[in-house]
Amino acid sequence: MSAKAKVLVIDDDQDVLTTSRLFLQSRGFEVLTASEPEEGFRLAEQGRPDVVVLDVMMPHGTEGFQWVSRIRHHADAALRNMPVIILTSIHTTTGIRFREGDADETGDYLPVQGFLDKPFDPDELFRKIESILGSSA
Repeated sequence: MSAKAKVLVIDDDQDVLTTSRLFLQSRGFEVLTASEPEEGFRLAEQGRPDVVVLDVMMPHGTEGFQWVSRIRHHADAALRNMPVIILTSIHTTTGIRFREGDADETGDYLPVQGFLDKPFDPDELFRKIESILGSSA
């Protein structure tokens, strides 16, 4: 029997953390949660999740952007290549565009594996994680 896939959810909204944790656990995932980016970074380094679900807008602004940049520049290749799904309301709140299809004229965009808008459908989150992890999810 293979080990459960591990998901790290980083969000300052306790309701999102609780809902995500309960739903993903019911689908067989091991779930780690962090309510702020620095705690999430430590858990990523220590817990080695298979995928991260990350909010962008947290108490001090758009820390999710900095979190992705920091992990993508980590010295450890496993962390640098860790799949990240952005779960955010930034599109509707600010109008900022950063999805794959929203690349600027240089072709740059936020280097993550997926985007979901809040409010989110837990089944859609599950499908996105399952797609990223392939048959191991």
